Amino acid sequence: MVTFAELRDAKPASWTTAADDILAAAKQCERIKDDIHDNGVKPLDQSWTSKGYGRARDVLTQVANQAEVTAILARSAVDPLDTLDHAVQIAQNELHNGISIAEAAGLTVDPNTGAVALPSNVPKDEMASKTKAHTDSQKLINDAIEAATQADALCAQALADANNADISKITRDDAQKIQADNTKKALEELRDTIPDGLSPDEVAKWWSGLTRQEQYDLSRACPTEIYDIPGIPDSAKKAIDRPDLGYSSVGTVRYALDNWDKSSMDWSNLDNCTNFASNALKYGGGMRQKESMFGLIPRHFDKDGWSDGTNGDGGDPMPPGYTHTKSWGGAQGNHDFFLRNGGTVVTPDHASPGDLMYYTGAQTADNPHPGETHHTVIVTGVLPDGQVLYTQHSDDAKNYPLNGRLPEFQEGLGQQKVEIVQPKVTW
Repeated sequence: MVTFAELRDAKPASWTTAADDILAAAKQCERIKDDIHDNGVKPLDQSWTSKGYGRARDVLTQVANQAEVTAILARSAVDPLDTLDHAVQIAQNELHNGISIAEAAGLTVDPNTGAVALPSNVPKDEMASKTKAHTDSQKLINDAIEAATQADALCAQALADANNADISKITRDDAQKIQADNTKKALEELRDTIPDGLSPDEVAKWWSGLTRQEQYDLSRACPTEIYDIPGIPDSAKKAIDRPDLGYSSVGTVRYALDNWDKSSMDWSNLDNCTNFASNALKYGGGMRQKESMFGLIPRHFDKDGWSDGTNGDGGDPMPPGYTHTKSWGGAQGNHDFFLRNGGTVVTPDHASPGDLMYYTGAQTADNPHPGETHHTVIVTGVLPDGQVLYTQHSDDAKNYPLNGRLPEFQEGLGQQKVEIVQPKVTW
């Protein structure tokens, strides 16, 4: 357990420095893997035909694979370490806020345990205010210590999982699962800093005690949790929900997280990634449809609209997707529709929960589908280090790290261009 004194005196910025060093090592391993494939295996394929070719190629491929697995495992340590920095800083602010409340009321705080004590002779007319200050300050101090303890345990487990993996035995998919699980642990580190059992007034004090950056980081990483907690200012909730875009970002994220593994809205035998995203926007976010050819059935022929003819229940009486516009369930059509109708492309640094993210085949000679947008996911969180988390329905994934999954797409579909779009209702 993290003690009061350890939390008070912690210097969490050092963990971000360590995370940056590990990320640099991961990138170096990725370059090694690419160099082996480009400068070792490919030349062998092109020019070496002796009996030793197969053995040499196997050795090079094995080294490249181990370099790639090492890179993924190194990346799996980055998010937990960097997020621990932010989680402990948030906990420290809560701790100092509790100490300030106690000291302002003339109370004492034990420097070793953090126990708050009332003075021995409190005047009767001050007893009520000092008792309240005692209760409020002790709650904040205890909650801060608990949050730091939970974050520390999650980070320690994540690092142990990465360290205990045997790179000579595990596959890339195994390593990516460790990374995905560790990213979820990093997210949980931040969630644990959100106070439990505080009154709305106490939550408001906790929130006001955070820096603007910490408020922003929590809002992007844990949008539904922050939005739901009583005591968070309405202005902060509005910034998370972004109603000015014409839909509820919180509702979209909530729908995605609640339904990512459910098949009730699916079209049989088809990829449902974009259908799922559209359902999240409409049935979770309340985005209104656009029908440019009113009354037309099937909507399949409405080239300028975005609409659903089956109320999201999957009970389409016609062939799958036929009563929907093509922009509803097709990644390319969905991408193009939102960019034609008020949506904007944003960089990962400016991504927000409730945005959409698209995968498009890069214009390269080895890409089987150059220039084709083929996959849609929903941004459901962003960690303080900029790691974008997404949730999807096809090949089910909940709060997966962008930097951990892209190589899987590249393996089967070639190099990918990832584009984040912020939809906006202008119709």
